Amino acid sequence: MINALYEPFPESIFVDDIEYPIITDFREWFRFADMAADTELSDRDKLLMMTQWLLEPPERITSELVTALCDFYKAKALERESPEYDDEDDEDEDYSPSPMPVLSWKIDAPYIIGDFLHYYRIDLLTAEMHWWRFRILFSALPDDSQMMKRIGYRSVDIGQVKSESERKRIMKMKQLYALPFELDEDDIGAVFGGAM
Repeated sequence: MINALYEPFPESIFVDDIEYPIITDFREWFRFADMAADTELSDRDKLLMMTQWLLEPPERITSELVTALCDFYKAKALERESPEYDDEDDEDEDYSPSPMPVLSWKIDAPYIIGDFLHYYRIDLLTAEMHWWRFRILFSALPDDSQMMKRIGYRSVDIGQVKSESERKRIMKMKQLYALPFELDEDDIGAVFGGAM
């Protein structure tokens, strides 16, 4: 974990003791997310395209290189280290579908742009910013910001809401702010009891 108050954000990633300078502009990492989510691209094409975020092409694409790129995207070095989790007991649990998405950089763009302008006076359409700085500012948006309201409603577990009137109100808001969602094959199989 780095301390963002005084440690500089990385300008490169390290894989097997080799330094790879990397593109750090926040806009480019939205493109990375779009590329990773593109269902029309094959996994092979995605692997080849990932090298576009490196300033120098690697000799070969390894799983360590892909992991390092994904860790940079997630800004893993900014996360608090958590204790190791022993998931041996989870092997017997039933498969459950992926959770519904709560954020889409593309669909939520107008609200993100508006919130940054409103709360930080940063115009994301003209700003130059490191991806990790963007991530820090995004996570610090107040709960009453347009974006955090949307994420809040999208992430509510309606089964945990006791009051029927509140449950109805939240369901309306969930529908209003819902993101398009497609189930993958494993999720569809789980819904139909593994029949796929």
